[in-house]
Formats: sequence, structure tokens, C-alpha cells
Amino acid sequence: MLEMLSLAKLSIGKRLRLRIALLPAACALLAAVEPAWKTNPVAQWTTEDALHLLAASPWVKQAVPVLLPRLTPEQRRQGGATGGGKDSGLKTLGIGGGSDTSVQPSRQIQGGALTIRWESAFPVRAAELKAQDLGAPDWEGDAYVLAVYGVPGLKFDHNQKSLEGELKAAAFLKREGKKDLKPSSVQLMQARNGLAVVVYLFPRSNEISTEDQRVEFVAQIDRLSLAQYFYPAEMEFEGKLQL
Repeated sequence: MLEMLSLAKLSIGKRLRLRIALLPAACALLAAVEPAWKTNPVAQWTTEDALHLLAASPWVKQAVPVLLPRLTPEQRRQGGATGGGKDSGLKTLGIGGGSDTSVQPSRQIQGGALTIRWESAFPVRAAELKAQDLGAPDWEGDAYVLAVYGVPGLKFDHNQKSLEGELKAAAFLKREGKKDLKPSSVQLMQARNGLAVVVYLFPRSNEISTEDQRVEFVAQIDRLSLAQYFYPAEMEFEGKLQL
């Protein structure tokens, strides 16, 4: 019996030593999966590093929009769920208009998520430059800038200003215990693939900090309803919050 106990203790000891010996290798493996943009200075980024940041990072999210029901003429006259009393410029979307109150999924958004990118963050701008992203929005001023990519069906015509105004009225940044932050302006860009980019500019007068546990971006584009969380504590780069 004593021999068996001694062998068991020896076996346990060997397993513990083996685990301890493997710890450095495990730590090295974990470090190896860290994205290069996170560990390397911007000057050392490759195009692949930049594309990785633009595809999967705290500043870039994929959101599946909810398709809302169409409103009846009476609902539109009363303001309805979309926040406006008319269909106006937003009916230019291929998924809008009509008086059918049933929810009819749009062929253009089936199985697809829209990309929401925090454009004003320094790492995003650096990655766009490195990746030569010609589709990135060109904006001016000191603002929190978020862009929604891949919006279907927008038509650029004489109603563009009206459409931008309606999009501005139907978006905000939400933080717990604080007043919602409304955009100061909205800009529309047409992409080469026939989709559109909607760019939201929010004033920095109401500062976002790491004390804000999360920031929710909420927007509605005709019948497309979007809501996506961003987490400021994760949006630091080189020791500084980047928004």
C-alpha cells in the first residue's frame, strides 16, 4: 500500500512539473495570437495588420439590422414608429414605402450584417491609410464620427439633403445615466458596389470616457433599425483612449 501511495505521489509530482514546464510555451502561444496592430507601432503595420483592424477590433462592429414593419398611411400621418409623419426621402430605399403593414424581409439584407466603424479613432484612420481604403469617408472637424457601411437601396438625387436630415433625427449615442448624444450632421456616400455609407458626426462637447461602461449606437434608416454597443475600456491604443 505504501508503495502504491509513493507511486501516486510521484506521478502527481511529475504531472505538476510538466504543467509548470509547459506554462511558458502556453503564454508564448497566447501572445502569438495577439493581433499585430495591437503589439506593433503603426509604422510597422503591414497591409494585413491594417485590414485585420478594420475587420475585427474594438472600433469595428458587425450589426444585423432589424427590419421594421411598413407603416400605414394613417400611421405615417400621425408620426408612427419611425419618428416622422411622412415617408418622404426615406422611401427611396428599395425596402421602404407602400402601405402594407406586414413585415416583408428585404432581399438586399438577407443574411448580411452592416459594418459600423468608429471613423474618428486614430487606429482606424491609420489603418485606412495603410490599407489604402479609398471607400473610407472624408470628413472635417472635431467630432466623434461613426460610419455605417453596406446600406442598401439609397438613391442620390435632389432629396439627399432631406434624407440626411431624417437620418440625423433618427440616431443617437446612448450612455447609462447620461443624456443621449445626438449627431450634429449626417453625410451620405455612394459606394462602387451600389450600396451606401452613412456617416454620423457627433459633437465632442459631451465627452465620452472610460468611465462610460458602454456606448450604444442607435440608428434607423427607413425600416432598418440598428443598435450596437461599443466599450470605451477596450478602445485604448498605446495607453490612450481613442475615439
